[in-house]
Amino acid sequence: MKGKIILLVLFIVPVLLFAGCNIKKSCDNIKNPLDRDDCYLNKAVEDVELNSCDFIQSETVRNSCIAEIGIVNKDLSVCNSIEGKSRDYCVAKIAIANKNPLLCNEVNTTYWSDICNKDFALSEGNSTKCAKIANMFEKDTCYDTIARDKLDAGTCFYIYNETTHDKCVRKIAIDTLNESLCEETRTVVMGDVCYQQLAKLKKNESICQEASYLEIKNACIAMVRSILNKTNES
Repeated sequence: MKGKIILLVLFIVPVLLFAGCNIKKSCDNIKNPLDRDDCYLNKAVEDVELNSCDFIQSETVRNSCIAEIGIVNKDLSVCNSIEGKSRDYCVAKIAIANKNPLLCNEVNTTYWSDICNKDFALSEGNSTKCAKIANMFEKDTCYDTIARDKLDAGTCFYIYNETTHDKCVRKIAIDTLNESLCEETRTVVMGDVCYQQLAKLKKNESICQEASYLEIKNACIAMVRSILNKTNES
């Protein structure tokens, strides 16, 4: 048994060394150091060969190379062998691939932490996980997407940006044909537009009466009456 193990080791080590030498030889002739590092990176990732990342001179590119190998192998120990954004990118990608949201808590960089948490929030349709997102735009997008998918106006109310919030509410009001939701918009104009669109869809002039601005209310009434007249004529 020991003899077989020794033979296996003697076979594997030369193969790995040969692969590494081939990668180094093929990229060594490139004079530009940036292009040479890119060559090593591409070859290492293509062959999933971690040791080949050592040929890369730039620390940033070398760490990116190690991260990519860690992601392919789903090996957190490889991720943790580096630091900074590359490490967090590696951990976040493995968390998503392994469907393990707890790993998002181990990501320190805000950017990759947000990507990790947002991915789970959207894939699970769980708006409570949107709260973990630090970037306000991404957080609002998270709430908005889930609210629209679930036709849940309540989730729209967590959206900070006024315009995004009102568009979310209006979309759900229209999709559910529920004009009572129009009053939940934060801006009067958007609420009036919401009433106008629903009055048109439902061919119901009385909905126009809910509009606050007289110009929008009158335009809404005229539009509905025009639609009804054309319907009666046909």
